[in-house]
Amino acid sequence: MAQRSLTKRSSFSVLTQSSGGIRNSGSASASAVPPSSNTLLGPALGANTAGNTTMLLSSTSRRSAYFESHWPLYAVDWSKSVYQRGLGRIAVATCTEDSGNRIQIMQAIPVAEQQQNGQQVPSLELHKVAEAGHSYPCTRLLWDPLSRSMVPGGVERLATAGDFLRIWEYNPETMSLRQRSLLANKTKSDYTAPLTSLDWNSTDNSLVITSSIDTTCTIWDLNTSIAKTQLIAHDKEVFDARFTAGNVDVFASVGADGSVRVFDLRSLEHSTIIYEPVSPPPLLRISTNSRDPNLLATFSVDSNVVHVLDIRSPGSPVVELDAHVANVNAVEWAPQQRNMLATAADDCQVLVWDVTANRSDIGLAYTENSEVNNITWNATGDWIGAVAGRGVQAVRLQ
Repeated sequence: MAQRSLTKRSSFSVLTQSSGGIRNSGSASASAVPPSSNTLLGPALGANTAGNTTMLLSSTSRRSAYFESHWPLYAVDWSKSVYQRGLGRIAVATCTEDSGNRIQIMQAIPVAEQQQNGQQVPSLELHKVAEAGHSYPCTRLLWDPLSRSMVPGGVERLATAGDFLRIWEYNPETMSLRQRSLLANKTKSDYTAPLTSLDWNSTDNSLVITSSIDTTCTIWDLNTSIAKTQLIAHDKEVFDARFTAGNVDVFASVGADGSVRVFDLRSLEHSTIIYEPVSPPPLLRISTNSRDPNLLATFSVDSNVVHVLDIRSPGSPVVELDAHVANVNAVEWAPQQRNMLATAADDCQVLVWDVTANRSDIGLAYTENSEVNNITWNATGDWIGAVAGRGVQAVRLQ
């Protein structure tokens, strides 16, 4: 089957799957942009040497760059390891209402897909290398964003949110995943409120923030395994919290009260409400721009609209993205480009936007067979992982 890719589209043409592979359903033809020389270089399964990986040739007819689990998937993150050269590993987790949830890790291996016309197209194969149980539904998982210490054979860390904040270690030598620590901010009662999300600080990887249904956000110090700061962030449940780019003190959060709030840990006496419309619906997720600490993106429950906000201009969105025709489920800024944003929705589409001052354009689009529940970028921003049903599809930008 032909490789899946995000392709430039005109007049809202989209890429869809068919029995013969991918077809363009619009009138404009798709134009491909060749990947950079580093796009498909990285260690093969179990390899621990850098720079000598050979692209494999895949002539199978099975779905390219795809992994299917035995269970419905939700949480996903692509490792940001520099050593892995943008490919690395993808972690996924289930979010089912029982105690049988799982975390699974796949290694991305570069291959060359043989198409019917004889042309070889760079692609990936996703091979499961580790798995572990996660007793509570996993609301979010993230790899350690700092990869300077990730040398060949080095252990990588993974964080998950659910009933507790759990820190995991993946050992590529033994291909094993084990829980390293479980962090809970105990109060006078034995009850611990479920966590709705987490974010790992990209400047100081000893700091992790979690959000909870008990209206609080907690900053954790992984060096001491204790809560550094906990504050009541919203009037109702907090659904997501993210650090702003390049900052260990400033974070933004959203929740059931429908507001976007920005906090500075150096001055916790008050927060800044940058967005709170009249009678607002709950805001489900927020994404902070990795290149600009002032840009945020969020969306509300049962809505097809994504709001792009600027902290410097509170009160109303600077841009609204409304091309989806069903409820939005995920939004993520690209890791390397300030203006690039990806969204996913129940309309089975992943859209990549070019967001500039007071305007936005859909540059790329990809269509799945079912609702897209979550998305993640790879380290170099030329692949997107899309979760739909029981599978995760790696999609290359063209």
